[in-house]
This record gives sequence, structure tokens and C-alpha cells, in this order.
Amino acid sequence: MSSLHHNTPTLTVVDPRGLTVRSVAYHRNTAQQSPTAQVTRQVFDARGLLQQQWDPRLFELHAADPDVLPNLAHRYSLGGQLLSTDSVDAGRQTRLLGSGGQVVQQWDSRGTRQRFEYDPLLRPVAVFERAQEAAAEHCVERMTYAGMTSAEAARNRCGRMIRHDDPAGTLFVDRYDVQGNVTEQTRRLCKSHTAPDWPLPVSERDAQLQAEAFTTAWQYDALGQRLEQIDARGNRQQSQYGVDGQLTKSEILFKSGTRKTLVDQRSVNASAQVLSERLGNGVVSVAEYSDSDGRLTRLSAHLKDSAGKRLQDLFYSYDRVGNVLRIRDAAQPTRWAGNAQVEAVSTFEYDSLSRLIKATGRENARNTGASALPGRVSFGAKDDNLWGNYTRHYTYDSADNLTQMRHVPSTGSGYTQRMQVGEHSNHGVIAREGAKAPGLGNGFDHSGNLQALAPGQALTWNGRNRLVRVAQVLRDNGEHDDETYLYDGAGQRVVKRRVAHGKTQAHTHEVLYLPGLELHRHGPDGEWLNVVLAQGGRHSVRGLQWEQGRPAEMQDEQLRFGLDDHLGSSTLELDDSAGLLSQESYYPFGTTAWWAAKSALEASYKSRRYSGKERDASGLYYYGFRYYAPWLLRWISADPAGAVDGLNLYTMVGNNPIGYVDDDGLQRRSMLEVVTVLLLVLLIGHGVGLEVGYRVELAYFGLISGVVGIVLYANQRLSTTEVRRRAFYEQSALAGAQELGRRQGATEQEVSELADFFLEHRLATVDTKSLSYGLTPAARGGLYGYIGPTERREQAETASRTERNPSFTLARLGFVGIELRAPTRKVGASPLPPAGLTHTEVQPQTRVTSVGRRGSAPEEPVAQPVSPGPSSGLQPERLVIDVEPVLTELRGQGGGIIRNVINRLEARTLDFHTGHAMAGGQNVRSFDLLGYHGQRGRGAYRVLIQHVSGLNYRAVRVMNPHRR
Repeated sequence: MSSLHHNTPTLTVVDPRGLTVRSVAYHRNTAQQSPTAQVTRQVFDARGLLQQQWDPRLFELHAADPDVLPNLAHRYSLGGQLLSTDSVDAGRQTRLLGSGGQVVQQWDSRGTRQRFEYDPLLRPVAVFERAQEAAAEHCVERMTYAGMTSAEAARNRCGRMIRHDDPAGTLFVDRYDVQGNVTEQTRRLCKSHTAPDWPLPVSERDAQLQAEAFTTAWQYDALGQRLEQIDARGNRQQSQYGVDGQLTKSEILFKSGTRKTLVDQRSVNASAQVLSERLGNGVVSVAEYSDSDGRLTRLSAHLKDSAGKRLQDLFYSYDRVGNVLRIRDAAQPTRWAGNAQVEAVSTFEYDSLSRLIKATGRENARNTGASALPGRVSFGAKDDNLWGNYTRHYTYDSADNLTQMRHVPSTGSGYTQRMQVGEHSNHGVIAREGAKAPGLGNGFDHSGNLQALAPGQALTWNGRNRLVRVAQVLRDNGEHDDETYLYDGAGQRVVKRRVAHGKTQAHTHEVLYLPGLELHRHGPDGEWLNVVLAQGGRHSVRGLQWEQGRPAEMQDEQLRFGLDDHLGSSTLELDDSAGLLSQESYYPFGTTAWWAAKSALEASYKSRRYSGKERDASGLYYYGFRYYAPWLLRWISADPAGAVDGLNLYTMVGNNPIGYVDDDGLQRRSMLEVVTVLLLVLLIGHGVGLEVGYRVELAYFGLISGVVGIVLYANQRLSTTEVRRRAFYEQSALAGAQELGRRQGATEQEVSELADFFLEHRLATVDTKSLSYGLTPAARGGLYGYIGPTERREQAETASRTERNPSFTLARLGFVGIELRAPTRKVGASPLPPAGLTHTEVQPQTRVTSVGRRGSAPEEPVAQPVSPGPSSGLQPERLVIDVEPVLTELRGQGGGIIRNVINRLEARTLDFHTGHAMAGGQNVRSFDLLGYHGQRGRGAYRVLIQHVSGLNYRAVRVMNPHRR
């Protein structure tokens, strides 16, 4: 490893409870500098709940000035539920909870209030909002659910959401399949472009909708993989899969009857990484990976009949921690400009915290560095002076704010862009002479949203902190040029409308976003274009289909294949015959360094660029939950997910834009995770629908991500992929538990407990493994639930039905079980054996320390719990376990596994004495948490239970005894 990283360890300081209270990182840019300690601080209350978080900059300022506030401060109820969060970046978020834990009301620092209404089943039925300046609240969402009738059952809609009135219009869910996948939905837009106020009567809501309806349909196989999607214009995208579940072929059948191949002949390695695939235009894309660590080492593309002629040939080099050091495109020729050699090579340097500090590459020599795109170059241009080399230097403060970017071209003069950062926050704008430091209420509103891109370019935000208007040209007569946006209940963009006023008329361009389809309309009599969005393996494909106004030079139903780099950025666009349409390269952080196109007309149809995201007319990139300004090198609003990606809520991918991407504006993801995410998409069957359709399938996702998610994400720190994965499996776990419970007569509480058990163990297992759920009457009475490999389902069912203590057989088969209902005991019956290990089966207790099993612990004298005698004729009294010390773990991922162990102990179906005796801990035993945090075997994570007195016990904490 380079000497830059010598003496720069990462240290963690824990308190006696095992909670991390300090994290220390050591920073330097060069090996010659002395490392500087950067301390991150966390403060917990007596219950172990996180109260304050400080980044290194504010922690240092607080030491000199006690009035400096932490980055985040949290307040909780007496029951440990998060009530409010104060953020120096995003202001305050406060919520009021109901008795069932549901959010009843929520307020933010802008004075916006949201109020939620629920039905008796605690399903949300309405969302009301009131802005600070508004005279009254208005209803922005209504949700309607199907009843339990034969007509609804025929469409698999019983109890499911069938209508969602949201800020953009209404979404009707017409049909589900038996697995809960949406198979048909219809979108209608509001007549007005302003936020609606939805009345209760359905007829009055229908009156606010446009007559035109857009229906999308899907078909899935038995594994939930998408076989076909029929978009709102009748175009069909069809997919085929191999026996291993991998995509083998994808096609598009246009409404006209024209069929075109998107991708076929795909191959993957044992790690599910794509090795090669052939696109429908005959281009073969090949990826190579390192044998030792699986990192991408080469990404190339060539015509199927001419392997020697490569269109793309990217070679990647890394340092030992995985940072990309060099990217070379061997398919591009070396050029000369100003007596300097211009190669298609980019190099990168990092500081000891893996933040990018230097980058080199090639650029358009006439690039000005503004927010606009550089001048387009036509293919075949002979002017070598268009090319040049560049070097960029990046400087950061200790809070990860990029404070300076210095651009040095190979010829001509460069420039330096300095950012002015808030004194006690992470708000940042381009520095201007005499300007006051930005902060809440100065350059940003009180929820941390940027107020203007530049002087005269004002930004307008709605009550959910979504950008709704960008003013591009302001005129005294009020006829402004602007771009406005409408969003659905999940906070995803549904409509974009741009208005440009000319001397005699206004020109409008409207885009409607539907699953797998974009409808572009240039005024009532202008060009109407349908853009079919598809995926050719790992490459994006766009089909252009005109309804009217097609330019004579453009081919109808043209496919545009995008060849992407490792970040998903569009670098080459090819037509159906592999002809080159456009080419583009990017600076780090996303501004365009150079681009060329076949013609100005062809160039006008390119909208997706950096990271595969859409670039708006304002220069902003739309990511889904936020907008990114690449020339500012930061987001323009605070992270709605909270501190899941660090305490700086505006930093782009941790200032490492070469090794990380952000899928939707919530959290960064390593480039090495791309294959995993694509595999998950294929397995759960969303495909392209995941981009805009997954929010439809989850009826409550709008509430979670759009309104309530700020505090939930900040508290649970779940990644975007984890949230989507949990949401998907939650449906199948609940459906399985409900069906099994119906067959066995389980109570509602038992079904809920069984669903939690199924979900936690499903999440702890890799997605490629097929699992079966089971619930059978136990041999000694009661009900026994289990989850494990599908191929051993019959053996597991037999064991649970016939064996009085099936846990050993189930474990041998790879199953995990739970006694859902204890057997009914007869008066005078002897005590039942425990559901776990019996007294005669338990192994000698071992010393649980970091040295493993080297020595045995002396058996501690344990006060025996008070219990009725074997012939007393009474049911055993339940134990009482105080769970307050582990409330955080119970509410986090895997909490259901902890809850199951505690429930069994309290019901006395799991004997306290069968736990592992803790050395030095009087009356303390530990119990295995099978499946917790991905654990596969015994003994990794355990919950510690202490006998206090009589029937009173305490859950001390959750620990991993094998970590030093």
C-alpha cells in the first residue's frame, strides 16, 4: 500500500455498553504531510438511543463555542420512538404517532404540516397538507382499497389498494396476480397543473381528471420474473429466461407489428457477473473481471463479425482498496493538439479518506466550464485544436464539503471555482465577493432546499421538498420561461412541462412519464413522440416512435442503443445498424467534457447522459428523489433519507465519483454492486418497471419515502437496495403467513408473528436461494412454523408433525423453526419439554469469550424462577422480560428474530437454563439469534438475558461474542 496510508488507521471508541461514541479517521493528501485526526462524535442517552451526531468540523467548532449545534439531534418518546430530528442542513422534522405506531401528523421547519388518516386496519386512506401561508389544509392523496367480494377476488384485489389519488392525478390498479404483482394499472392526469384538493366523493374526484387514460399491463411467471410489459401505446417488451433464472433474450414488439431484438446470447460467471451479451444491432459487449477480487478490469464492445474493430475498449486499474486509478479507452485514437499528445486516458488520485483530489483526461479545448453543455462536435471534424488535456484539483473541508475546484487545461488559461460553505452547516454555493455565508433562511429555505441556481433562476419547492418549478427567464410582463414538474404519491416525477415565450406565441414541451414509456408533446399541433424505455442487458435502449410531426430525416421506430461505462453513463449511442449517433465523455462529478453527434437533429434526441440520468433544460440531473447540479458538484437539497450516506446531506457519493454511483438520490453504491442489484431486479421481476413501476406495487411507499421516510431512514440507516428488497419480500412473507394461518386456524397475532419470522429469515438468506414457508400442527400439540430450502420442504413438514422436538432435524435440513402456539396442557399434566434443547440434550456450557471454546466456565449458581409444581394443575406463569435495553435492536433489521426468542422465553417454551452461561455474569445466559445480520450458523449473534428475581428478567443487550 502507498505510504500515503501509513499511520492513517480508522479508530472506533465504544462505551461500556458497546455503543460507538467516537470514530477517528486520519487525513492527508500526500505522504509528506502529517496525518490530521478527524473525529466524529455520537451521543447516546441512558437507554442507548442516539441523541446527537457531530461531524469533525462542527465537533471542533463546538469545542471552542458551546453554542454550535450538532449535525443531527434526535428526540424520542418514553417508549423509544423517534419523534423529531433537528438537522443543521435540513431543519427540524417533528411527527406525532398514534397508538399503533402510525404517523398521525408531521411538521417541518418551513411550517408545512401533513396529517394522515387511516382505516380501522391502519391502512392510510388520506393525506392532508397545509403550507405555512395557506389558510386551510387540502387533501393531496386518497387511497381506496378493494372489498372482499367475488368480483374483487377474480382480479386478486381483495384488501389491496385499487385507487390512489395523488398530486399528479389518479392511479387505478386494475388487476393483481396471485403473488401480489400489479398486472394492470391505469394513470389519468389532473386537468389542472396545480396541486389538487381531493374531495371524498368519487364522482367529484373523477371530475378533476382528464378524459385520456394510460393503461400499462404486465405478465409474470411463477417465480415473479417479468415475461411481458405492454405499455400505454400498445408496445410489448418480452423477456425470456434460462433454467438458472438469468435473462437470455429480450425483444420489443412495436404496436405496428415490427419485432426487434434488444439483447440475446448473454453469459454470466459463477458470481452472476455478466461476461458477454449481444445487442439487437449486432454489437457484442464483453466484460472481464479480476480473478482475485471480482473487480471489473475491461469493458469492450465490437461488431459481431469484426472482433478486431472495437467501438469501446475500456481498461480499468485500481489501488489496493478498490479506488479507480486509471481508465484507458483503447478504441479511441491518439490525437495531437498544440504540440501535445491527447490520449483517451483518465487518471485519478485520492487522499487518505478515498476522496478524489486530482483527475486528468481529455476535453473540448473550447469548454468554458459553465452549467451549459460544451459545443457539439460533428463526426469527421478535422480540427485537432478542438481537443486538449486537462487537470483538475479538488479541495475539501473536514465535513466533506468540496470547497475548491481548480481546472488547468493543457493550453490557455484555466479557472478556479470556490464554494462558500455555511459557518455551522453544510450549505454551499459558488462564492461571490461580499456575500453572506449560506444557511437555513439564507440561500436555502428552512428545510435546506436551494433557492436559486443562479441570479434570476429561482427554484420553487412543494410541501414535500420536491422541486416543482425552475424559472429560466424572468420577464417584467410575467410571461416567464420556466419548467414545472408534477409528482406522484411516491415522490416520483410524472409530468415535466417547459414553456418558452416567443414574440407571438408560447412554445410548450410536455413529457409524461409512464412505466417503460415517455410521451413527448410539442404543443397541440407540433411533434408528438413516444420514447419506449427498455434495457438491453446492462445497456439502455430507447425506441423512438412518432404519432405526428416526425422529421423527414428520422426513422420511425428507431432503436438507440446506449453503450455505458462502469457508472452507467452514456458514452456511445448506436442505431439499429450499429451506426454511431453520439459520443460523450465526462469530467468527474458529471459535467460534460466533450461530446459529438452525427447531426444536430440526432443530438437533440439525446436526454440521458451522466449515470444514465435525464438532463433537464436547466442543466440539473433528475435522480428520482433529488436533483443534482454537476457544475456545483453537489445536490441542491438535503438527503431525504437522512444521514444514511454520511452527516453531510449534500455530498455527492462521498466525493468519490469514479468508484461510486447513486441510483435515486438517496445513497451511494459501489460500482461493484451493480451486478448484485441487476440480479436482484431480475429475480424479483421488476425489470424496467422498477424505474417507475415499483412504487405502484407498494401502496404505502409514497408515505414512507415521500413524507415519513426522512426520520425512518435516519434512524434505521437502511440502504436503498435493502429498502426495496425488504418491501418486496414483506409482501410474500405476509401473504404466505396469512394463507398458512387460514389453513391452520391461526389467530391474527399469530399470523403477524409468523410473517415477521418469515421475513427476517428470508432477508438473511441470499436472493438466489429458493425458500419455502410452512406451518403445521406439532406432534405434541400447538402450531410449529418453519422456513428453509424448498427442495427439503416435505422432510421438514414430516419432522414438525411427528417429532416432539423437531428443532434438531429441522436444523440438519437447513430449516429454522418457531413454536407459534404452545400445546394446550391438561390439568395435572407434567411440565412440557422446552421447544429448544431439552435438559438431557443440552451440551456442556462453554465459556463465551473471544478465545472461543478453549476453556469451560464454572457453572454459576442461578436463582430458580418461581413456577408451579408438576401436579399443581396450573398453567406455568409467564416470565416478564424487560426489553428496554434492546429497543433499538428490536426496531431495526432483524428485530423479529430477537422478538421470537424473547416471546419463547416469556411463554416458557424455551428454558432459560438452556442458554449459554456467561463467564463473570451472575444469572446471565445468552441465546443464539439464528439468521440475525445474515448469520448462517450458531453462536455469531446472541441476546443476553439476565434473571433479576422471581419471574422478572431483563434483556441486557445483543452482542457478537466472537468479535474482539
